[in-house]
Amino acid sequence: MLDIANAIKLIVGAGGIASILFILSMHTRSGLQIAWAVFCAGLAAVMIRDVYGDATGALTPALAIAGCASCSCFWLVSRGLFRPDVGFGWPHALLVGGIFSPAIFNQTLIALSAERVIGQSGLDGTLAASSSFQVMLSSTVLVLAFWEGLRGWKQAESRTDRRLRIGFLTAYGVCVSICVALLDHGDSTRFSEASIALMQAVCGASIFFVAGFGVIWRTRHPIPALSADAVARPAAPSDDERTLGEWVRNQVERDALYLDPDLKVASLARRLREPDYRISRAITAGLGERNFNRFVNRYRIDHAKACLRDPSCRETSILDIALDSGFASIGPFNRAFKESEGMTPRQYRSQPDNAGRMPAPCDLAAE
Repeated sequence: MLDIANAIKLIVGAGGIASILFILSMHTRSGLQIAWAVFCAGLAAVMIRDVYGDATGALTPALAIAGCASCSCFWLVSRGLFRPDVGFGWPHALLVGGIFSPAIFNQTLIALSAERVIGQSGLDGTLAASSSFQVMLSSTVLVLAFWEGLRGWKQAESRTDRRLRIGFLTAYGVCVSICVALLDHGDSTRFSEASIALMQAVCGASIFFVAGFGVIWRTRHPIPALSADAVARPAAPSDDERTLGEWVRNQVERDALYLDPDLKVASLARRLREPDYRISRAITAGLGERNFNRFVNRYRIDHAKACLRDPSCRETSILDIALDSGFASIGPFNRAFKESEGMTPRQYRSQPDNAGRMPAPCDLAAE
C-alpha cells in the first residue's frame, strides 16, 4: 500500500513539473497560469519530500520552503478560476508571504545551529511557535480558497461553469476535510502509516487533476473582465430580459405575490421555475427597477394606500394594514411609505380622498 501511495505521489509530482515546463514554454501567460505553475512547484516539492524524506539531503530546506506554495498559491489559483483575473496585490502578497516566512525562518535557525545559542529546548519552542503561526495563516487561505468557489455562485450563468464550481468545491472540500480534519486534527492512530500515506496521495492527486482541468477550461473560456465604462453604465437589456420581466410583472400582479412578506428573489424564482440570476436581471434590467425590494414594495404601498383610503378600514390599525400589505413589521412599512409618498401612513390617511379614485375594498374589513 505504501508503494502505491509513493507511486501516486511521484506521478502527481511529475505532472506538476510537466505543467511548469509547459507554462514556461508559452509566449504569454495569464495570472491564473502563473499561479498554477507556482502551486505545481509547491505540490511537487511536497510530494518529493513525502516520498524521499531526509534522503533529499541538501535539498531538504529548499523543498520545505517551496512546499508552502502548495497551500498559499492554491488560493490564488481558485481566485483565477472564478474571477476575471487573479487580482494579486499587496494584501495578497502579505498573506502569501506570511505563510512562507515561518518556513524560511525555521530553516534558517536550523542551518545556523541556533540551538548552540538558545539551547535545544529554546529552539524547539521557537520552531513550534513559528509553525503554529504558519498553520493559522494556512488555515485562513484554505478557507479563502473554498470561499472563492462559493462567491458569485448565483452569477454563474453557464451550466459548465456551475459544474466546474461543484467539482472544485466537492474535490477540495472532501480532500481538505480528510487531510486536515481527519489526519491532522483527528484520531489518526486508527489508521496505519501506509493507509495515511495512501489517503494523502489520493487527495493530492484529486486536487491536482480537478484544479488542473479547471485551469485548462478557464484558459479556453475566460471570464470577461468588465471595463470601467461597463461598470459605470449597465448593459442594455436584451429582448429576452424584457419579455421575462413583463412575464414576472404579470405573475406578481395576477397572483398578488407581493402580499407574501417572505417573498424573496429566490422564492419567486422557485415559484416561476427560473434561475435566481435571471429573475433578478429581468426585474432590474428588463423592467428598469432599481432592485427587487423596490419593485415589490411599490405594489405593497399601492395596496396599503387603497386600504388607507377605504372608509370601511377607518378603524383598522396601520399595523394591520402594513401586515396585510405584505410588510413583515411596521418599521419597514413606515420607511418605505414615507420614501414613496413623502408622508407617513397616518398623515396619508388623514388626507381627503383623491377625487376620481375609487377606493379598493379593504381585505381586513371582511375578516
